[in-house]
Amino acid sequence: MNTSFRFLILTIFIALGFITSCNDDPSFTEEKKPIVDNTDIASTDTSSTEPPPYDADEIDKINPEELSREIKEIGEKIETLEKESEKNFNEYSQMAESQKRILENIKTKKMIMRSKAVGSEEQKRAQIDFEDEKKFGKEQLKGLKEKNIILNKIIKKITEAKKEKEKLEKKQEYLLKRQKEKKKLN
Repeated sequence: MNTSFRFLILTIFIALGFITSCNDDPSFTEEKKPIVDNTDIASTDTSSTEPPPYDADEIDKINPEELSREIKEIGEKIETLEKESEKNFNEYSQMAESQKRILENIKTKKMIMRSKAVGSEEQKRAQIDFEDEKKFGKEQLKGLKEKNIILNKIIKKITEAKKEKEKLEKKQEYLLKRQKEKKKLN
């Protein structure tokens, strides 16, 4: 499964769980609907069956060594971005696990609060504990959403770099083919 969709699905489930566990406060549920920005979700379909048309004069002006250097640089950029993506995804996974524990604590504190006699001192303390945990959960959810946005942007950059590399490789392939054809003619 695509990494971006894996953490997107995880974020949605955590956010929905958080919303449902805190449903005592109507303003909270309206405020914490999961935001999914489909423009940041990177598509990994880079397949292309048809080689792009090139202007022969333009291709003849290309320096093959320069083209090879550009392809190598983009490859290194992709590798760096993938390492950064992996690091951020690991952090994201840890944050998601933490958020799951917070949700369980909220559920537990909510049950404790509801089990106490209404208006009693124990119920008031349990209410305060519940509200504190809910506030902490809101803060942690913001961090989780920010990490999700960062990951989406990194994956989008990786996809764009892979497409650019593929484009340059096709250009290089065409250039080499053209050079071979010229040698055959001479």
